[in-house]
Amino acid sequence: MGDLHGDLEHAAQAARTFADRGVSVVLQLGDWGVLWPGRNWQIDLNKLSRTFARHQITLLFVDGNHDWIPRLQGFPIGTHGIRWINENVGHLPRGYRTRIGDHFTLAALGGANSIDRDLREPGTSWWIEEQITEADLIRLGYEPADVLVGHEAPLPDEAGEVRRTYESGVPQQEAAYASVSRMMFRRAVLQTHPRLTLGGHYHRFVDTMITVPGQSHQTRVVVLDSNGPHRVNLAILNTATLDLEFLYRNGMAAPTSEGKA
Repeated sequence: MGDLHGDLEHAAQAARTFADRGVSVVLQLGDWGVLWPGRNWQIDLNKLSRTFARHQITLLFVDGNHDWIPRLQGFPIGTHGIRWINENVGHLPRGYRTRIGDHFTLAALGGANSIDRDLREPGTSWWIEEQITEADLIRLGYEPADVLVGHEAPLPDEAGEVRRTYESGVPQQEAAYASVSRMMFRRAVLQTHPRLTLGGHYHRFVDTMITVPGQSHQTRVVVLDSNGPHRVNLAILNTATLDLEFLYRNGMAAPTSEGKA
């Protein structure tokens, strides 16, 4: 699931769609947004947890730039390296690794830099902990991973359309700040040589291939769109093949043609 932004209606419909297809674990790709200052987040969290529990689904998420990361970090890391926020809702810390299916490995690296930092209030709607750090890359390590998930995406420098979408009218220093996390995530790709990366953040759907220096195979880069009824926000990953099926939240199949970066 791409960006959620605390949208419980979207989450409920997505849960039904996933359950109808026999999915038991959902991974949300940052900007989860259920925990948020000034919001009665405990009630929202319990409601979200019950929604997914009814469908016997565990919800995991990585942190994005619009997540209350200091509060998330207050929850202890528990079973299998997951930071459990509720009985069936867990946060994947940066550098988390696991196996998926019988043949593949997955690594997680949340975080991204906000394009709208200048419009937000530090400690209330923006936190410096959003940034991907050198320590995060060290925790991620250099062992290969078949799938790298995060909020960011290793989009190429020539991704003009994406850049125009996010930098139009944005002060130069803020655009430069936002681009730093994309470069850090590219470094993570260089470290782990994934066959597939999955992210959100850019509020659009992208499915493209990139060539990574020193890598014998290309990397498929998939960016899921933000929450909303007409957005390609959902995908089902076949853990035996790493193929993907793209869906709208109501379960309708989404276009399979590649979005152009």
